[in-house]
Amino acid sequence: MKKTQKPAARLAAAELHPRRKPAQDRAKQTVDLVLQAAASEIEREGLDKLTTKRIAAAAGLSVGALYEYFPNKEAVVYALANRWLTRVREAIDQVHPRHGGHRDVFTYLNDQFLLVAKLYEDSPGLGGLIPMMSAMPSLNVLTAEHDELVAANVASALRHYAPHADIARVDAASRCIGMFCHSVLCAALVQKTAPAELLFAHLRTCLIAMTAPLLVERSGS
Repeated sequence: MKKTQKPAARLAAAELHPRRKPAQDRAKQTVDLVLQAAASEIEREGLDKLTTKRIAAAAGLSVGALYEYFPNKEAVVYALANRWLTRVREAIDQVHPRHGGHRDVFTYLNDQFLLVAKLYEDSPGLGGLIPMMSAMPSLNVLTAEHDELVAANVASALRHYAPHADIARVDAASRCIGMFCHSVLCAALVQKTAPAELLFAHLRTCLIAMTAPLLVERSGS
């Protein structure tokens, strides 16, 4: 079943790509306006009421101007999700040890988490967008690719701090770190199911528990 669904989902994602990429500053500003307007509309009214007409009006554009870049509202949502996920990956990579600095592994994980937390906190419409990540096939593919890139980035950082640790354990830890951080940030900052600082404190304990054994392997080698 999965083998027949994946190509279809990838095709759907390809069909949601922008009609043309903005090359000039004015065109880039137009796309930014569209995505900001879409995020605001999702935050205010939810995805169910989102239409290209609403997005264009919120952006101060005609529907025709919007259609120059996006064929439908699904394409706008796809671009919005892609931009947010890209910013998350950039934040994670910002503190990667290959960029220098004098962080130990725990400072690296904490700094990375705080940078990403700011994106969860400052992104309007995220509460409506995140559930669509798993419900919409094209966004599901986008999210899966994002998760792989994040896991690879974190794993390479962990291998820097624990070069003698078992590779399979490093890879498993990197995937768990991504899943744990996302779940806690959603609960704390999007769904707000518990006090953020309490959830963050528990998460930091979990991050230490997941990475400390890798360092023990290094010191004991």
